[in-house]
Amino acid sequence: MKNFFLCIVSILIFSLPAKSNTLTTKDNQSLQDVYNLIDRILPGKSPQFALEYLSSDTDRFALESKGETIVIKGTNNLSLAKGFNYYLNNCCYLSVGRYAADTVVAPKQLPKVTTPVSEVCRFQNRFFLNYCTFGYTTLWWQWTDWERLIDWMALNGINMPLAITGQEYIWQQVWRKFGMTDEQIRAFFTGPAHLPWQRMGNLDRFMGPLPQSFIDSQFELQKQILKRERSFGMKPVLPAFAGHVPKDLKNKYPNIKITDLGSYETGDENDAFFLDPMDPLFVTIQKAYLAEQKNLLGTDHYYGADPFNEMDPPSWEPDYLARVAATIYSGMKAVDPQSVWVQMGWTFFYDRKHWTNPRLEAMIKAVPQGKMLLLDYFCEYTEVWRMTDGFFSAPYLWCYLGNFGGGTPLAAPLLKAAKVLSDAENDPNKRQMTGIGSTLEGFGVNEFMFEWLFDYAWNVHAADAASWIRNYADRRCGHHDEMISSAWEKLLPIVYNNQISGVELGNMIQSKPSLKGLGMAKLYDYKALASVLPQFLLADSISKSTPAFCRDLVMLEKQALANLSLSFRDSLANGYYAKDEAKFNQYTGLFLDLCDDIDRLVATQHEMLLGRWIEQARSFGATEEEKNHFEKDARILISTWGGRGNGETDYAAKDWSGMISTYYKPRWQLFFDELRPTLSSGSEPDRKAFDEKRKDFEWQWANTSNATQSFSSKPAGDTFQLCLSLYQKWVRYL
Repeated sequence: MKNFFLCIVSILIFSLPAKSNTLTTKDNQSLQDVYNLIDRILPGKSPQFALEYLSSDTDRFALESKGETIVIKGTNNLSLAKGFNYYLNNCCYLSVGRYAADTVVAPKQLPKVTTPVSEVCRFQNRFFLNYCTFGYTTLWWQWTDWERLIDWMALNGINMPLAITGQEYIWQQVWRKFGMTDEQIRAFFTGPAHLPWQRMGNLDRFMGPLPQSFIDSQFELQKQILKRERSFGMKPVLPAFAGHVPKDLKNKYPNIKITDLGSYETGDENDAFFLDPMDPLFVTIQKAYLAEQKNLLGTDHYYGADPFNEMDPPSWEPDYLARVAATIYSGMKAVDPQSVWVQMGWTFFYDRKHWTNPRLEAMIKAVPQGKMLLLDYFCEYTEVWRMTDGFFSAPYLWCYLGNFGGGTPLAAPLLKAAKVLSDAENDPNKRQMTGIGSTLEGFGVNEFMFEWLFDYAWNVHAADAASWIRNYADRRCGHHDEMISSAWEKLLPIVYNNQISGVELGNMIQSKPSLKGLGMAKLYDYKALASVLPQFLLADSISKSTPAFCRDLVMLEKQALANLSLSFRDSLANGYYAKDEAKFNQYTGLFLDLCDDIDRLVATQHEMLLGRWIEQARSFGATEEEKNHFEKDARILISTWGGRGNGETDYAAKDWSGMISTYYKPRWQLFFDELRPTLSSGSEPDRKAFDEKRKDFEWQWANTSNATQSFSSKPAGDTFQLCLSLYQKWVRYL
């Protein structure tokens, strides 16, 4: 019955009138944008495709072969791109990654579509990215990197990307109009690595002033990003003013009311300040910024503004919050009557204690109905829409977060998310759930979760996670490899069940050294995960030659080996407390050896190289001094996050080659050296003294430059053979 229904749907869709008989010059140019996408993914093969538009009010695509031609029909360019991706995934067994360096191994002869296929999108809005992603992942990206990401977004049908790159150029123009000098403005901005948090109003100045060359180049990059996103019909979400102002503005306007909001422990000198929306200057600044942005970049009418992200408003009174919201929106509407305010719901999840329903309702209802769109930020953990009667009937998006700090633990709640999202979609009380989104803080691991999420919007069978993951395994292997398909399915109940990819979910190697405690949280049965690894090593020759499969193998083995660090730490701790020097030395040796091997393992993957991160950062500098400054900025973000001993140290922990060998391993070695003198005496180590040594080491590492510590930016090693040899070496402990 199901197959009969699908056949009827396919016939109906293919019989819909196409626009191709009356294509305008604009239509032809628009189609060319999709042909160009095809050529970027499958060089030289776009002539084998025929693209046509469908007349429909709903995003949909249809796919079939006519002779030697692959015909893709779609209601718009995103629908066509999604249809192309369906062809890649299901006919070519190809998986297209988000990184420019990801290899796409195209078949020499394109396969035919044996059975016509069609899909209809069930969600109007599909949002992607997070302010933090622009720090933890895309911070040092150039156009080549963004071009691939935008292609990936198009292939996955995303139509609302967050687009906040280069806004400092516009703010520079605006603050000049309010009497600030260029020197004051650039000093107000942080260094590049902390711009996402400066943009959210969490801190100023840290690692600044921001070089003018960076400001200018990022603005030019933003213009390229927006042009390409719009060519696919995406509607980028641009920034708006939410109240964050330079402290120096008070020199020019001494009577304005501003509130000190702190600086994430980076020092009082870096405190951020919030302008009271009731101050007449607030709307004036909002209008000035949006007008300048609209003039320079155009608009798609979506604006992100988050006035109280992880901060207390000047007043919690509902009437005050309502006035704030009305004021913010009035400034938007004055410049763009079609404006829609996009508000991230993280604010209301993060501090749910204070954001009571009366307060939140007052803020939401102060904006005209339909003009505030809320992102329910962390739905795999908590659905705020259920606590607030669907955000009091305001439109909202169900969002999967899945990653904090760009961390790299193997953990993602596919089974849970499939159930929770399906329940939400089918809930009669869902109110105005107009779409889905991903608000991930960084890339790096569990990529399939995000492909699954956006596939869910089109694929009515995606809620069957076991079936979906088997199909995913096929395209990672380049064909059907039953050994690997069944292995992926076994991973579901172990690490892809209910585990939430939250903060501090790395491994013991990344943890601050200690003899007790879990450090980074333990979420699942480590031995159960390790039991699946040998099945991956039994992959057939086609799978072993596929880059996507090899990357998955590295991620799995990396996690299985890293999980051993907890067992080794516990064993050396037992040796220490038993004053068993031989056991202590045995397991400290194993721990450090394990660090070396994981470092070698991840060195086979381009996106897991500290050298690549640093090389990209240094490329922004024109002089050696600038290059060293950018490198320091890059190192701080992934280590201390802020200054020496900052409370967010290791928030963005990375299992990267170079990071393990020069940061995590030496930090543990420092700890072991601290313990040895007390092993025989029986005296307890001075933990406070060690913590000061640790903080000194971390800050020294953050301040080390390429001149004295360089790393390779190119992957090295035979991935499969290295995985096999390391498994054979460590299997007795697994």
